[in-house]
Amino acid sequence: MGKPIITLTTDFGTKDGYAGAVKGVIKRINPDAEVVDISHEIESFDILGAAFTLNNFYRYFPRGTIHLVVVDPGVGSERQPLLIKSENFHFVGPDNGVFSLIFQNETITHMVVLSNKKYFLAEISGTFHARDIFAPVAAYVSRGVGVNEFGRAAKECSKLTVPEPRLSKGKLRGEIIHIDGFGNMVTNVAAESLRGKKVVGITVGRKRIRRLSRSYSEIKEGEIGALMGSSDLLEIALNQGSAQEAIKSKAGSAVTIAFE
Repeated sequence: MGKPIITLTTDFGTKDGYAGAVKGVIKRINPDAEVVDISHEIESFDILGAAFTLNNFYRYFPRGTIHLVVVDPGVGSERQPLLIKSENFHFVGPDNGVFSLIFQNETITHMVVLSNKKYFLAEISGTFHARDIFAPVAAYVSRGVGVNEFGRAAKECSKLTVPEPRLSKGKLRGEIIHIDGFGNMVTNVAAESLRGKKVVGITVGRKRIRRLSRSYSEIKEGEIGALMGSSDLLEIALNQGSAQEAIKSKAGSAVTIAFE
């Protein structure tokens, strides 16, 4: 058995030391834990963005990895703090929908509302549950504390409504749901929904793209194209540039795919 792994995904940024405080708590409780930064650059308060990021990486870690995700605009409110266990992983974070996509892909075996203060820091801030609740819980899980020790079973949890594309009159109408660090605009249009169809046009804002490319390099330098990204979702990309800056679209902007 290797060292236990705890991943961190937050909207804290790296300027103020919040991520460092979370790491310090984890290492103080379990010095043997390997802490892996996924991202601290999720857009502030972007719960769907965090859910999308988590869904893109979590399964590539070894079985037993603990994924700590904190994008928490409701910190200090009545929202529940959660520990979720699937057949392969643990997930720790706020009950605000950040784990929505996990339920589509994982078999959940336990879901607990964190309430046993034995596993929290002695003093709990109303504004920093990542440090005072979630980090210590993740650390104690990495030391082998059983899920049921942390609190009572949760009957349900919050799930985001991820918009579904709509098919009408030979066109599939979707929208942008995420913009990555390269300015690529990820849509809610899955590869499966285009399988067997001949795409003759993709429209985003005033930009019309004539075909699907197979890779970024297949798009001419300085031009905007469309392709299926590593998440199996349609992306709008600018070769060696930011499609988002070029088109000025944003999350929620419409994308229309026309078929022959």
